[in-house]
Amino acid sequence: MGLPSISTSPADYVVLDVETNGLKSKEDDLLSVSIYKPDDGREYNRFLPLDLNRDVYTTDINGITKRDLKGKTHLVQEDVDELFSAFELDRRTILHYGGLDERFIRDYFARRNLAGYERMHFFNFKRMICSTKFSDGSLSKDRLCEAFGIEGVSSVHTGMNDCKLEWQLFKALDGRYLLATMRAFNWQFSALDPGYIVPVSYLNTFPNLSRLYERPYISLEPKEVYRLNVSGDDIRRFETNFSGVTVERLIDVMLGVKTQDNLDFLRENYRKNKPVGRMKHDTRPVFMTFNPDGTVTAKRDEDKQRERELNATLGAMRGQIAPLVEFIRSTIFCGKEIVAQELTVNEEMRIMALCDLSTDDAVLEIKTSARHPEQYAEQLFYEARGRKTYLMTMDWRFGEVDFVISEVAVAPGEKPDKRREKAVQTLSTALEGEEIEVAAYDSSTSPVKVRCKECGHEWEETYPRIKAGKCVCPVCHPDRVSARRTRHATGTPRPPREKMTPEQALAKRAQRYAGKVSDRSGGALAVDATSYIGGRDPVKVCCSKCGYTWMPRTDHLLARPFCPKCGAGRQDVLR
Repeated sequence: MGLPSISTSPADYVVLDVETNGLKSKEDDLLSVSIYKPDDGREYNRFLPLDLNRDVYTTDINGITKRDLKGKTHLVQEDVDELFSAFELDRRTILHYGGLDERFIRDYFARRNLAGYERMHFFNFKRMICSTKFSDGSLSKDRLCEAFGIEGVSSVHTGMNDCKLEWQLFKALDGRYLLATMRAFNWQFSALDPGYIVPVSYLNTFPNLSRLYERPYISLEPKEVYRLNVSGDDIRRFETNFSGVTVERLIDVMLGVKTQDNLDFLRENYRKNKPVGRMKHDTRPVFMTFNPDGTVTAKRDEDKQRERELNATLGAMRGQIAPLVEFIRSTIFCGKEIVAQELTVNEEMRIMALCDLSTDDAVLEIKTSARHPEQYAEQLFYEARGRKTYLMTMDWRFGEVDFVISEVAVAPGEKPDKRREKAVQTLSTALEGEEIEVAAYDSSTSPVKVRCKECGHEWEETYPRIKAGKCVCPVCHPDRVSARRTRHATGTPRPPREKMTPEQALAKRAQRYAGKVSDRSGGALAVDATSYIGGRDPVKVCCSKCGYTWMPRTDHLLARPFCPKCGAGRQDVLR
């Protein structure tokens, strides 16, 4: 693995922090912008007025009140240009922690029609901390600063203080990507070594770590081969990984598997990464041991109730899953000796995997959840090594669970565009009632080619019209489509327009104008169409009631279509 090289020179960076009125950059206001130049200490702070919201809702977080924003003004292009010059925003990397800062700057610039965002290069250095997405939330910026001995953390955040804290934290990382793993009581931080062989399970649960590994996309195609329903008053799913670990262990015991000892290899591999610190987390560990019969024993009295609940579920399952165990033994593994925790290593990709159950011919992976089986594709691929591959998932409901075994095909392939797939599905749902299908789709801003299922006619429609339910086949239902839409959809050319001379065009505009004045005055005023020149020129008009004639500007007459002498037409205007 070639880890990206990250400069730590202060001359390469400016640090940016924003305070906001929420988390949604298109709906919540940007309250302040702070910029810090670490090499010369130059600072910039700017409060911004409320624009999208009526009040400040985040005072307890950032200390900003509505009074602080009173009289403040928005950034204008001149302000932005001065910032680019003073802080070299187009030549330095803009350092920030978390994705919120860049999003709010991007959408604020777009909302205020400010140029410059496209010239900025942002770096979210939170991506240098590789941790599981299932953590307890204790791995915050403030906690990290404390862990690395950085002083100045405050319960109320201010932009400039956060800028300086973020720079100190970035320096403490020293250009290294850190692997953050949860031990029993602490986070363990280690600087990633290029020789480290990453567990394939981390690539699915450690998003920032996954970004560092260039590897092929693995597709998964499941085919269900076995299903068993297990029910009972004691059947329940437990939080975190209790259910998965205990049920897998019970199946191991009932199968009589041989467990492979990989402890020395795993320890040696982890030690390749240099320890750089630790920090307490907020998760309370539960210590239990596995018994030979598949049950568990809690080590502390406070966890005895959990022990009883787990063992009750396991006891209710034991007799009912006997057919499942036999299917695994005889059909999947053909009566051969089964190994648990077999280690497979792909030296070229620097990826390793531990198989739940395996023989020389087949691999079975056991997962607690039945949702999103595609997320296990990589794990099964790196375990398989040419063997038949099976996935067992559990579909939990109140008082029951379905055990589902699927034979899966895993192979490198082209990564699907999930956003595109979702858009096509949305359009397909909108078209379903009209018996129309999507024939070709590029993007929401491009024409969408659609096809009538009844007559086969194809034409182009817009994304918004389809979503609004306005897409109708012009061949099958011409009565429901406007003439213009019918011409467009069927490719019929528009009838040629009658060519007019400039004099004829002026006369036509004059007649339209005279008609507007007559309508707005209730017929009280009559315009001499031959006097009409343009939208802001004098025009001759006569009152039909008193005969008064005058020459107002055409736009003024439309705004006040009544006689200035007798008031004819005024009542109609007010009514």
